[in-house]
Amino acid sequence: MAVADLKFGTVILPRSDSPKAISQLAKFEWFHKIDSQNDTITPEIDDVLLNVQKTFQAIDEVVKGLGIPLTTGIMEILFKGTVIKKDQYQLDDLKSMVADLEKKYLSVIEQPIKLLKESEDIKRSLAEYQTIKEALSLVKKLDVDIGSLGLMSHFYTNLFIIKTSDFEEIRRTLQDVTLYKYELDSKEESAIIIIADSQETDKVLKVMRSFNSNPFTIPQGVSQVPSKAFQFSESKIKELVTKQKTLTKEIQNITKKKRAEILSIHEKAYIAKEILESLRKPGGTRSFSVIQGYIPAKMEKQFKSATGEWMSVVENIEDTKLSAQVPVLMQNPKFARTFEVITESQGIPKHGESDPTPMIAIMWPIFYGLMFADVGHGLLLMGLGLIFKLKGQGNLSRWGMLIAISGAAAAIAGVGQGEAFGFHIHYFEPFGTLLHEGGALYPISWIVGVISVAELTFDQVITILKVSLFLGIVHLLWAFALRIRKLAKDGHKLTVFTEAIPNVTLYGGIVVIMMCAIGSGYDVMNMYAWYHTEPVPWVTVFLGEWAQVWIISRIAIIITIASIVIMMIGGIMHNKRHPEEGGSMVNVIIEVLLGKSIECLAHTISYARIGIMLLVHAALLLTVNNSFESMGGWSSPSGAALIIGGNIGIMMIEGLIVFIQALRLHLYEFFTKWYDGGGKPFKQLVPEMLYNQLLWKK
Repeated sequence: MAVADLKFGTVILPRSDSPKAISQLAKFEWFHKIDSQNDTITPEIDDVLLNVQKTFQAIDEVVKGLGIPLTTGIMEILFKGTVIKKDQYQLDDLKSMVADLEKKYLSVIEQPIKLLKESEDIKRSLAEYQTIKEALSLVKKLDVDIGSLGLMSHFYTNLFIIKTSDFEEIRRTLQDVTLYKYELDSKEESAIIIIADSQETDKVLKVMRSFNSNPFTIPQGVSQVPSKAFQFSESKIKELVTKQKTLTKEIQNITKKKRAEILSIHEKAYIAKEILESLRKPGGTRSFSVIQGYIPAKMEKQFKSATGEWMSVVENIEDTKLSAQVPVLMQNPKFARTFEVITESQGIPKHGESDPTPMIAIMWPIFYGLMFADVGHGLLLMGLGLIFKLKGQGNLSRWGMLIAISGAAAAIAGVGQGEAFGFHIHYFEPFGTLLHEGGALYPISWIVGVISVAELTFDQVITILKVSLFLGIVHLLWAFALRIRKLAKDGHKLTVFTEAIPNVTLYGGIVVIMMCAIGSGYDVMNMYAWYHTEPVPWVTVFLGEWAQVWIISRIAIIITIASIVIMMIGGIMHNKRHPEEGGSMVNVIIEVLLGKSIECLAHTISYARIGIMLLVHAALLLTVNNSFESMGGWSSPSGAALIIGGNIGIMMIEGLIVFIQALRLHLYEFFTKWYDGGGKPFKQLVPEMLYNQLLWKK
């Protein structure tokens, strides 16, 4: 459950060898660089970095211009089956890779750049003509040559578009000026031609600007008669729209054709840029570079082999400052690695903290499987998850595997439930024959329906709720044990003995009292009486026949009271040692009696949702299937539509709700007992790649 052990690696080399060392470290991959405060520039690195930055910027602009998503979406995978295979790229070092990219990228993006530029030109022209058309639509009734206005030697003449409501005020302001008003299509606006003495030009322009009106002009090269200019603009817009549609199709075709190649080059340039930027300013002197970082302890030999050309040192992390900055590298088996996405949603563990991923890998399939138990639904969900796993990228692929495992768990639990799509498994051939006496699967037929709730009887409901609570108790005890381990590791011995361990015994006492209540037939007030000789669920199984309700209930009450007293004493002692926290005896008593006790009961009952979700799932399927039978089964089109649509709806809604409930049981019930999270992730030098696989030549 621990994260990977890390060591501190240092490489000392001539500064001129830095590009080569960076390539070797990139080949090694598992190197978490420590940022240095050195500002010494390494020209050999900066030259290569500058080239790859230019390359990346050029490709990135094409990617954005073409609207190419950097990852394949869920809908595209489901309905188009899009899969982009990785490019197996061989390279000697990063410098040669950057040089190769410079040669290749132009040939790949040359045509897209040309089309994008042409598209931008058309958009610009279209916007200009649409603006002209909108303006001309107001004055197109005027059969006046606007271009001839303003050409007189002794008079100033021009056309203005004004608000109709402003005309009278303008006329009064320009009393000595001749105004001709023209009604336009828009009643709110009018056109006026102003004729004034040339000496009045400035006055006219100032007045008109005060009314937010400037001389109306038609661009050069276009007829200056508004009606003719309007017709020309309309024809030009139609021409540009046709060109734009044709160009859009060309861009779509070339995007489809070159998408994989463009994304591959884009990712290569990004990776090279990121590596060089992270190592462009190594520590050291003007002549020598010192590159430092963290490496997995188990990869010490590989690190020394990769950097053996220079002075390479690996040491244990003993410095206090370095220990506080140590990143976290989660180290899990392949199966458990799938569940790291859940751990990451809460924050990865801090250095030295237990990784909860293996525990999630055990409990998640059990929780999800029981809540969604159905062979048919489970197999369909598993198939959907495998599609995302095999065709998805990055996190989508990881979540796909989680969905597939959840579906498989539901299918397995569905065997115990004995149902597929809400029908008993015997309903489907050849399983009916195989599970019947004399069939090949008859020896294991007892498994089918062992946790069935199909009939929704009282006994079935109680059984599944007991199983749910048992799982919750195991889950919570696991969390309490991890909390005790964490407190002991951090040196909080008093808290361990006066709060953490008594909290476990308090929880155990309350749980046993609950079991005694069930065993006594819910005679809670008298369950400690000597005549209650019934066995205690689960407890009697482990302790033997002597463990009867009246004995165990008395022992559990004593343990519960003793635990409460110890926790109160521990709380009071803690307040005396830490008066700055402002705690009081009353606070401690209330917290233990109401907080801890009720919390233990509430958290245990919370796990009843496992059985409840299974009951809801079974009830919904029972309703759909009964309606299906009453409508005539498969012989009825409406019945067929109901059974198919009902199952799809239940899968979608229940599948999501069950996922949320399983997530809640981990994040709220389990994590909050002991887990802090918030660790700094180990950042390997070469990020995860979706479209490339780097193959380093030896």
